[in-house]
Amino acid sequence: MLPVRRLIVVLSLISGLILAAGTAPAQEQAVVEIPSRGQTIRALLIKPANPVASVVLLAGGHGVLALSGDGKIGWGAGNQLVRTRAAYAQAGFATIVPDAASDMGTPAKPKNGYRSSAPHGQDVGAVIAYMRAIKAPVVLVGTSKGAVSAGAVLAQTAGATRPDAVVLTAPMLMPVGKQPSFLQAMGNNPQKAQLPFLVVGHRKDGCQYTQPASIDQFKAWHRGKVDVVMLDGPEGKGDPCEARAAHGFAGIDGQVVQTVAGWIKGNILKGL
Repeated sequence: MLPVRRLIVVLSLISGLILAAGTAPAQEQAVVEIPSRGQTIRALLIKPANPVASVVLLAGGHGVLALSGDGKIGWGAGNQLVRTRAAYAQAGFATIVPDAASDMGTPAKPKNGYRSSAPHGQDVGAVIAYMRAIKAPVVLVGTSKGAVSAGAVLAQTAGATRPDAVVLTAPMLMPVGKQPSFLQAMGNNPQKAQLPFLVVGHRKDGCQYTQPASIDQFKAWHRGKVDVVMLDGPEGKGDPCEARAAHGFAGIDGQVVQTVAGWIKGNILKGL
């Protein structure tokens, strides 16, 4: 296990997190600090008594959560993966939600281009190795711009720091304008993306960077096996690229968790 400089256990009542699948019970949530490159990655960890596997949940947007030492989320609490973290633990997974490393900026001023950078990919790799010591296999799950981080991870990691599988939801897969993408972060190298892969889309996703049609384009680029599940639900409200819209699977959180958890258990854990 990678050394952890500090472990602050916080009893966090997250029973108010309401999902379509039900209400998650109160669980013990820990704030952990994982070293990487001489920097620190602070993260929220929820660990069931007997986890079946581990998931690393990467928030969308700029991804700088500004986690405090007592577990308060400064930015992104409503992000789809952040708000459903308890449900993944309830489904049996050791679950971690990492912040950006301490040298990657603040919510007000994130470091430009960090999500596709080599240091960031290495940082998430350190988180993956930390979770591997808790319970393998480790599945990397990213939503929206979290797909860019996932691309950086696959481009930079090997061995214990590399995930065993990847799940991307409403992801920024293909280049659109000047926005970063999974392909850009991967260096346009599909060979490094050849591992068990699931993409979960929303039929009503109105975000110009994550259009459902981009998933077919991605599959053609990948040239390997990519499982795809298209969900449907309310159009949501607000900015079409934000968490309260269809892009953020508003109103169907339970379906997203069930889809991802079912795929991991039916594909990655099957036969282990």
